[in-house]
Amino acid sequence: MNTKHLSNAELIAICRQEGEPSPETVEHLAACDECAARLEAQLRNEPMLPASSDHDAAIDRIARISFDHLDAARPGLFATLFTLPRLAFGAAAALILIAAYVGLGTPATGEEDTMADADAPAPRIAPALNATPRLFPVGTTIAHGRATLLVKGPASIAADGAEDLRLAKGTVEVSIEKGNDFRIHTADRYLVRVLGTRFTLDTDGTKLAVTVAEGLVEVIDGRTSGSIALSGGMAHTFTGETKETAMVAAKQPRAVRPAPGIDTAADDQPAAASFLRNGRDALKTQDATAAMDWFEKELASGPEKDKALFEIVRLHEREGRFDDILTVLNAHNDIVDGDTVFREELLIKACKAEVKTGETAFTSCRKYLRVFPEGYKNGEIRELLENGDAR
Repeated sequence: MNTKHLSNAELIAICRQEGEPSPETVEHLAACDECAARLEAQLRNEPMLPASSDHDAAIDRIARISFDHLDAARPGLFATLFTLPRLAFGAAAALILIAAYVGLGTPATGEEDTMADADAPAPRIAPALNATPRLFPVGTTIAHGRATLLVKGPASIAADGAEDLRLAKGTVEVSIEKGNDFRIHTADRYLVRVLGTRFTLDTDGTKLAVTVAEGLVEVIDGRTSGSIALSGGMAHTFTGETKETAMVAAKQPRAVRPAPGIDTAADDQPAAASFLRNGRDALKTQDATAAMDWFEKELASGPEKDKALFEIVRLHEREGRFDDILTVLNAHNDIVDGDTVFREELLIKACKAEVKTGETAFTSCRKYLRVFPEGYKNGEIRELLENGDAR
């Protein structure tokens, strides 16, 4: 074997394919690291060889000599890094990084993070309520029995039963699916009896603001026994004082009688027990017979006939006596057609009673649509009438 290193001219001649390298030269390049490295460097510096079929064989030989020699004799860092498993691993890692970048986007600044948290929707559906008060953040939705509560301001809420809640403090929007027998105790003083479907309560623990969107609610002052009934579009703020301010219409002005049960004179003494109050006390003890007797006395000679009529209708409805509902409402048509916040609810109950008894004229249902063209039961009653006409 030729042990003499190749000259630069010889290396250039090999790169430029100026003749065939001798077998000795080829053998020397295979054994000499220094000459092989010089040839490789020269190949990198030489201009691209012309793509001529005459030179293909020479190019193949030179490439085989150079790279076979590098792989076998000098693996070095290049060959160590670029093995097939390592290439596959690197490609997978690159794909993961690209996917993460595309999915997450550009990281937000600290200020942007704070703003995002402030605008994010609050906790979702809350666990079931129990007798232990819990503080719920804004945006929490609470499903309890037939009621759904949406927390509009941090609220402390507990439950004493499926239809009995306590709101110590906070703002909640309440929706009731069906029925009127739902109670919410609030501000350690007021009882909100739900006679409708959707309203908002806002209390700081002392004052109570009630806004009714649909239906009817009644707020009873536990200290004075005074009460105020509010129907859709009305609002009232209870200040905790004996003398309450007048009701304020939240949407459309409606004629309203002076708040029943609340003395607007100078007398600050608690209201005396009435037939109506005695009847409600009897209901608390589940004595429906005694309650009915008291309500009938109020209806006959008391000052709050509309409330008494409503309570009587509710008792009949609870017992499934729909014929009696129609009888008592027809007997007191002056109250049903009078200026009272209970009128909408009384007409709804009369309409349902007509359906239950097989009445085909649907007199009360049609009257409801005339008197309350935008009433909250409008769609339901229209559908009922359409089905009835089809029969």
